[in-house]
Amino acid sequence: MVLTEALLLAAAGLAGGAVIGWALSEMLIKVLTGVFDLPPAALAVPGVYLTLTGLAALIAVLAAALNGIRSARRPAVEELRDL
Repeated sequence: MVLTEALLLAAAGLAGGAVIGWALSEMLIKVLTGVFDLPPAALAVPGVYLTLTGLAALIAVLAAALNGIRSARRPAVEELRDL
């Protein structure tokens, strides 16, 4: 349940960020078209960078969720003693 919720929230966040990033990029191209000598014809999408960023986010979410699951199985008194 914790893992499913973490992955769902991460997927929603990545999708929302992608949509906002795309919209801002399109807006910047329209605004800055008069500034450039040769305006860009289309967006340049750095696929490798986006893939590595998504993979890093997935690994971080999995690590946090698995750590949360591990911590939830121990009694709270033991967790407080470890602090």
